[in-house]
Amino acid sequence: MSTPVTPPLPQPVDLSKRPRIASLDVIRGLAILGTLASNIWLFQAFFGERVIDVRWAELLSWTSEGKFLGLLTIMFGIGLEIQRQAAARRGLRWPGTYLVRAGLLFLDGVLNYIFVVQFDVLRVYAILGFVVAFVLLMPEKRQWIFIGVALTTHVSLVLLPLVVTDYQGTPGIVFPGEFWVTEGRPPYTYEIHNNALTVLSDLTIGSDTGSIFTLGLVCFTLGAMVYRHGILDARGARLRRWVMVVGFGVGIPLDLAFFLSQETYGFGRFLAAPFTAFGILALMAAFYQRRPIGVAGRHLSLVGRMALSCYVLQNVLGRVAQRWIGSSPLSPMLDPLIGTILMFLVIGALVILFAKVWLRFFPRGPLEYVWDVSFRFLTRRRPR
Repeated sequence: MSTPVTPPLPQPVDLSKRPRIASLDVIRGLAILGTLASNIWLFQAFFGERVIDVRWAELLSWTSEGKFLGLLTIMFGIGLEIQRQAAARRGLRWPGTYLVRAGLLFLDGVLNYIFVVQFDVLRVYAILGFVVAFVLLMPEKRQWIFIGVALTTHVSLVLLPLVVTDYQGTPGIVFPGEFWVTEGRPPYTYEIHNNALTVLSDLTIGSDTGSIFTLGLVCFTLGAMVYRHGILDARGARLRRWVMVVGFGVGIPLDLAFFLSQETYGFGRFLAAPFTAFGILALMAAFYQRRPIGVAGRHLSLVGRMALSCYVLQNVLGRVAQRWIGSSPLSPMLDPLIGTILMFLVIGALVILFAKVWLRFFPRGPLEYVWDVSFRFLTRRRPR
């Protein structure tokens, strides 16, 4: 009598993990280095008393202004949805321990703001993540309503400077950060007669935090939604086409019109650029659906895998370059425009090199490792 052969038992499947999407890290890396292209003008290491070529500076800044910050905001929303889906596969409550992650991100933002740069967005992203984490609990129809309300509020805040008058009684402001556009123009003084208007105007005139927050609510929620519907997957071909048509079809002409009109209200950054950011997301997702990750994609993915560390590092390098070059004999020798471009290329190369070397020895970036240790410590279960 032969002994029956027992079939091998199936191996347990880890439902908490999903195959990593290759294009996700590439797009995230592009967003990180793209924000460096936008912020490099704020370090002003080569400016001093020399006059920068306003036309070329405006053109180069326009190519990145708002677009990659919008893309980074969308990627944060996608990351939020990825964590929500991972919690669902594990059978865990949402938002649950994600709120601890939001607190850690806020702390990182505070430290980055105090010790590195004052145009940091991590604190705003932490608050956005906290809010949108609960929004993702809603049915999708209610999420669309939330997007509509946030978008209406955002447009109202962006258009608010139109009702603020300068000392001549004509509407208009010089948008913060457009420092080269203000050369040779008289400073504006504002007449605000209502305390409520003062509070609202501080959100747009004193800083752009208010506009970033309302736009972030839209981009976080919409980014999570398009990821849920497969914009990075093979099944999302039709969605990618529509996002590219709407994103580029609306964003590029609108942004170009604002640029040619030389508006200084930030309309291009806060109204047109987000459309283009979604178009870039869909375009890159479609590109890497058909092609393997090439040399450029591999290097961008290294930055994307340790995005937080690279984001802070490039700000640190920018601040160091600003202080070192500004007080060195090198500054008067270089044209301000060429020097700023070279500074961007050198810092970007150093960030990529650091990510490449670090990930050869460690599975995650240094700040990501500190995050992981802190998260495990704060969420550990104490024995009864």
